[in-house]
Amino acid sequence: MTVNYNRDASTSKSWTFFKLLLKWKGSIWKAVYLELIIFLFIYEIISVVYRRALNPSQSFEALVRFFDARLSYIPLELVLGFFCTQVFNRWNKQYDNIGFIDNIGLMTALYVRGRTERARMYRRNILRYCELVQVLVFRDISMRVRRRFPTIDTIVAAGLMLPHEKEIFQSYSDATGTPKYWIPASWALSMTYEAWKHGYIESAYYKVVLQEEIRKWRTNLEWVFNYDWVPLPLMYPQVVCMAVHLYFLVCILARQQVIVDHELRTEIDIFFPIMTTLQFVFYMGWMKVIEAVINPFGEDDDDFETNALIDRNITVRYDRPPELRRDPFWNEIHPLYSEETSRIPNHPPCGSVSQVK
Repeated sequence: MTVNYNRDASTSKSWTFFKLLLKWKGSIWKAVYLELIIFLFIYEIISVVYRRALNPSQSFEALVRFFDARLSYIPLELVLGFFCTQVFNRWNKQYDNIGFIDNIGLMTALYVRGRTERARMYRRNILRYCELVQVLVFRDISMRVRRRFPTIDTIVAAGLMLPHEKEIFQSYSDATGTPKYWIPASWALSMTYEAWKHGYIESAYYKVVLQEEIRKWRTNLEWVFNYDWVPLPLMYPQVVCMAVHLYFLVCILARQQVIVDHELRTEIDIFFPIMTTLQFVFYMGWMKVIEAVINPFGEDDDDFETNALIDRNITVRYDRPPELRRDPFWNEIHPLYSEETSRIPNHPPCGSVSQVK
């Protein structure tokens, strides 16, 4: 489920982001708390053993200084920053291509004319075939949709595919096992040609425009499928995971507070690693952000709402326009404001020096 915090951040105030820190679902606290508990538990065990059980020796202090001096050898910021950029670029492109059926619905309602039952069948079947493409793609890449439509029979039961269409769909044989989500797109294109041939689309140009929208719809969903088919090279998330976890594994020793009697003590001897804990939350949280968005079709708190998008696209149907009547601003224009909003001043667009005389 996507966690929406836009309302809480709608106005910039001093405490706006602090309010967001109090949220749990989809938060950094939910993402890192388990690893943080394990890290602090191991750290404190070593700290107690060092203070209470070890004999007076310089070997442990030397080991701490050795690791602390070489901790910067792990280029954590570079690895996380570059990988995060690549992952978010892929995330943005997948969202851009995820598929909102409005344009096809608008073009179908505009160009497939007529109020007869057959004209309506053309319009609704074109949209249904396009939505079927999305369902077939999503059920191969999203576990939520897969649970909703585990078999082709469930798609038929949902009304997205008719029984005779199922027989045609399953009659296509492919020895390579290639997904057959392209078949409904072919049906939709054939349906537009048939509608044009029978006079429900007035010109060949309108037919081409509608077919271009269907082609773009199929192409966008193919990109979504391809991003799932070819992820980032496995070595890259392995490097990131190793870098972060090994860094803090070394920190368990490198950040220990050593006690040396013959040196002037300039630091407070504390058991709890305050600054290291903050660093752990930031870096581990950074990696958890990457984990959450690397595959937005999973079941994390902030993954795409694929089932909700399917439901929305199914309900979008443009069929009959309303009756033609005069609008309320026929003679005069008086924009309406509520009593509260009327007291808020408006600032219409104007050039920065347009008022200079």
